[in-house]
Amino acid sequence: MPLPTQRILLPALLLLAGASTADNDLNWVDREEMATFPPVQQRVVPDWCGGMYYNPSVGLPVEGSDTVVTADHSTLTQNGLISLDGDVLIEQPGRRITTDSARLDQSTGKYELESGMRLESDQATFIADNMSGQTRRREGTLQGVRYSLFDIASRGSADYITIQGNTTTITNGSYTTCAPGSNGWSLHGKRISLDRDKGWGEAENVVLKVKSTPVFWLPWITFPIDDRRKTGLLFPTISIGDANGLDISQPVYINIHPQMDATLAPRYIDGRGSGIDSEFRYLTPYGEGDISYGILFNDRKFDNEDREVARWTHNGSVGRWTLETDFNYVSDDFYFKDLDTGLEISSQTHLPRLAEARYYGRTWQVLGRMQSWQTIDPTLADEDLPYRRLPQLQLTGDPTLFGPLKGLWLSDVTAFDRSSTDDSGKATGLRGHMAPALSLRLQNTWGYLEPRGRIYHTRYQLDDVPMGEEERPELTTWGASVDSGMIFERPGNWFGTSYTQTLEPRLFFNKVAYEDQSGLPNFDSRELTFSYNALFRENRFIGYDRIGDEEKIALGLTSRFLHDASGREQLRLRVAQGFYFDDRKVVTDDPLEDPTDDQTPLVGDARWNFASDWYLYTEAQWDLEENERERSNFQIGYNDRERRVFNVGYHDRPADDIQESEISAIVPVHRHWRVVGRWMYDLDNQRTLETMAGAEYRNCCWKLRLLSQRELTDEDGDGDLEGDSTIWLQIQMIGLGGFGGQVDSLLERSIPGYRREYE
Repeated sequence: MPLPTQRILLPALLLLAGASTADNDLNWVDREEMATFPPVQQRVVPDWCGGMYYNPSVGLPVEGSDTVVTADHSTLTQNGLISLDGDVLIEQPGRRITTDSARLDQSTGKYELESGMRLESDQATFIADNMSGQTRRREGTLQGVRYSLFDIASRGSADYITIQGNTTTITNGSYTTCAPGSNGWSLHGKRISLDRDKGWGEAENVVLKVKSTPVFWLPWITFPIDDRRKTGLLFPTISIGDANGLDISQPVYINIHPQMDATLAPRYIDGRGSGIDSEFRYLTPYGEGDISYGILFNDRKFDNEDREVARWTHNGSVGRWTLETDFNYVSDDFYFKDLDTGLEISSQTHLPRLAEARYYGRTWQVLGRMQSWQTIDPTLADEDLPYRRLPQLQLTGDPTLFGPLKGLWLSDVTAFDRSSTDDSGKATGLRGHMAPALSLRLQNTWGYLEPRGRIYHTRYQLDDVPMGEEERPELTTWGASVDSGMIFERPGNWFGTSYTQTLEPRLFFNKVAYEDQSGLPNFDSRELTFSYNALFRENRFIGYDRIGDEEKIALGLTSRFLHDASGREQLRLRVAQGFYFDDRKVVTDDPLEDPTDDQTPLVGDARWNFASDWYLYTEAQWDLEENERERSNFQIGYNDRERRVFNVGYHDRPADDIQESEISAIVPVHRHWRVVGRWMYDLDNQRTLETMAGAEYRNCCWKLRLLSQRELTDEDGDGDLEGDSTIWLQIQMIGLGGFGGQVDSLLERSIPGYRREYE
């Protein structure tokens, strides 16, 4: 019969890093066996693995539960010695021990399990020849051990395992995440010490074996056993390209503080030289930030000059204030064309240097900003360089005045400046802008009506004004608009599914009075790219230097199909067009649209979420007066947020001579294999812009990726594009690490929808 007794023999559980054996006695459950479990006990087996470690038969742990002991024979002596023999079972909810013979001295706490033992829980399995120890000091020693850990899907073996409190020592032990029967790789150590309090382990005389063949040896190594960080070597990044040849970097991780860390990565580029990339991350009560710096010494392909790149980003908040910085620096205009940095600074024409603070109140918002740019396009003339904002101060708000009547306030004061080396002759100075408005929004469930009136006033105080122009020009004009819409609904049933269809007509009238603005500077205004949303804006310019005169009516129609059970928007269709009553007189030097047109292009778009993981988006603009297409886009995509991604895109802008197509995909072709590809093609010039092709193999213990990328780049900055090929290799031992992690960054940049966390 069961014999209740004090808790014995469970201090060693869950203190090891693990592996599995070819036998099925470490609770390895394959895909077919999992399907036989009751639905509530079934777990999802990863696609790339044939099974998982799992033991539902022991149940879940219960704090404070009694230990129940059963045996064929049991004796209890007067001095407190308990002897158990024959089918001994020591059990608690969530854990149990089976053995043939057990001895416990209640007076000293010493215990012995002889003739083999098996220790199981909902998290691990241990099989040993024998086990002995001391319960009061939480000590135990297992001999001839095989074990599996479920949470990291690993297994291993050891001659001895010794447990003292939260410290476990493994003698002549092994570790692998490969499935039973597979020895793709395994780690062997003469002595392995695991410290649960610190979250790290140490190993001596370590040998890495691949298919039982030793391939790497280290006299000493440390490694994590939980998610805490520790200083040490990371795995290298290796690539081979046409332009730079072999490119290898070896990062070193430095754990400075729980809220600070750094990475130093010495780098060698064949044909150019050596350098170092570095990154410092921090977390404070005021936000988080990242400081990156990289240098290549004496680049042999760049006149032996040092080449540098740096970036500082910060995002945080203090009360209702948000803080942001984004400061970038590069030593020369061709850095990003020549070198692929691991610092994640994208190549672009202008690198931002930004510091701003925003206050978000219930009614009022405040913005303070300092902004400048580093231009890295040597072909741009001085007059085409952007202005610096030093500083910009802005106040916006929407106070309620009476009932549905609201006041809308916008005021902005900005000091615009240019570089001291600028020879463009453009004016600089101070600009103040105000645009107060009154808005009356009347709305109900079936529609809304919102008339609005606004005053625009802009005043300048300029320096370096060309002869004959005003130093203090100003502008005052007004605008009025009426925005209205209705919402009609009807129930529907398509293919046995209930939907609600809406029909939402929209009418927008906008009037902005004309004022001559030819004598005003243009610091930051430009015409909006035409789109559906641009039809329903009050000002057809962004920035405050130009207030676009117009008298226009815009008509829009939207229809949505909403899934009744989930509320998800399954399909959205939109179409709109604007009609002008007069020509537009306020234009920029290079207007995007003809200011004398009587009507805008007809614009329409559609988004169809036609399955849980599929979407289709298309947009088209058609000039009805000329009966020609102005713009069209098409995208279809699939993403199961796990391992499958597929995208097809087409972009056509005849006015800009752009006609491009794009196909990208990550597609499983087998349980262990995926193919990766991307193809961008210039239909107008009939040339391939970029290709990427590769394959990935993954099972329980390996992940290997081999990618080949070829893209057209402007190596010399003369506008002539030439092909550049690069080969990327990534090898990862699941649960241990790998090299080539830059491949994940490449896939995130190249394939829309790919996220490394899905892996």
